[in-house]
Amino acid sequence: MSDLKGARILVVDDDAPIRNLLGHVLADVGCRVECVGDGGAALSACRKRSFELAMIDLRLPGIGGLELAAAIGEKWPETAVIIVTGVADTVTAVGCMRAGAFDYLMKPFDLEDAVLRVERALERRRLLVERGQHEAALEERVRKETRAARRLFLGAIKSLSSALEAKDEYTRGHSERVSRIAGEVARGLGVGREDTGRIRLAGRLHDVGKIGVRERVLAKPGPLTEEEYREVQGHVVIGERILAPVLADSKAVEMVRHHHERYGGDGYPDGLRASGIPFGARVLAVADAFDALTSDRPYRSRLSAEAAVGVLRGGAGRQWQPTLVEALVQRLDDLWPMLVRLHGRESGDVGESLSNQAGGESSGDPRQRG
Repeated sequence: MSDLKGARILVVDDDAPIRNLLGHVLADVGCRVECVGDGGAALSACRKRSFELAMIDLRLPGIGGLELAAAIGEKWPETAVIIVTGVADTVTAVGCMRAGAFDYLMKPFDLEDAVLRVERALERRRLLVERGQHEAALEERVRKETRAARRLFLGAIKSLSSALEAKDEYTRGHSERVSRIAGEVARGLGVGREDTGRIRLAGRLHDVGKIGVRERVLAKPGPLTEEEYREVQGHVVIGERILAPVLADSKAVEMVRHHHERYGGDGYPDGLRASGIPFGARVLAVADAFDALTSDRPYRSRLSAEAAVGVLRGGAGRQWQPTLVEALVQRLDDLWPMLVRLHGRESGDVGESLSNQAGGESSGDPRQRG
C-alpha cells in the first residue's frame, strides 16, 4: 500500500455517514483525506490544493457527480477519479468512464475492496503521470536537439556565406555590413528588438544563394548576358531553398527571397511592389544597395557615401521605399565610420570617386545590390 501513504484524497458525498466512514478508513491506511458534501465545495477545495484522487458520489445536490468528475478532469487532469454509485448497470458504468473516472464503486461497498480500488486508481494515476512526464521530457529533449541542430546548421551556412564572400575581395564582408546597416535603419525607425534581430539575421544570410551562381558570372567585369542575368537573379530562390528547412523563422526566409524586389514592382523573383514586399526585405534592399554602391566591384569603382545617397534618392519610389532611404540617410553619421572600419579602410578614406554615379543602380545589373 505504498501508493496510499500520504496520498491526498478528496471524498465528495452528501451522505455524511458514508463520507465520514470513507474518510476514516482511508486515513487509517495513511491517506490525507478531506471530506465535503457537494460539488461546489469540492471545486473550491481543488482550487486551494491538489489531490491525487477524488471519490465522488454519483448523485450530488447542485453539480452532479459526472459533471463534477468531468470538471475536475478538465481543470486538474492529474487528479484520478472514482465514482461512488448505488446504480449497478452498464449505462452508468459507461457514463462514469466517459466522465474520466478511473473506476466506480458500488454502494453498499466492502471497505477492504474500497481501499483496494483506491490503491489501484492511485497506481494507475502514478503510471500515467510518469508517462506524461517522460513524454514531456522526451519532447523537450527533441526540441532542444532540433534547436541545437538548427543552430549548428545555421552556423555552417553563415560560415559558408562568409567563405563564399572571402573568395572575392570585392564582396568580402558584404553580408555582415548589410546586416549592420539594416539593423541600424530598423532600430532608427523604432522597430522592436525581435524584428530588428530577424532583419539582421536575414541580412547576414541574404546572399547565401550565390553559392549556386557560377563564380565567373559573379566576377565578370563587363555586362551580363541575358542568360547570366537570369542566373544571378536565381540566387534569391536558391537562398530560400537552402534556408527554409533549417531556419525556423519563416519571416527571415521571406526577406531573403524578396530582398531584390523593387518598390515600383519590377524587381524579382515575384514582382512584388510597395507594401506587398515584406518590410524587412524592403529594409534589406536599401542596405544592400548602399553597401554595394560604396564597395569596389569588378565592373565599377566604389562611390562616396554622398554619391551613393544620390543614387538611392534618385531611385526612391521606383526601386526603394522613400522613407527607408531617408531613414538610412538619418543614420549615416553613425553608420559610415563603422562601415569604413569593416571595409578595413583608413578613417579618412571617404572621398571615393563620383565618376561612376551615372552607372550605378540604373544599369539594371543584378550584381549591383550585393
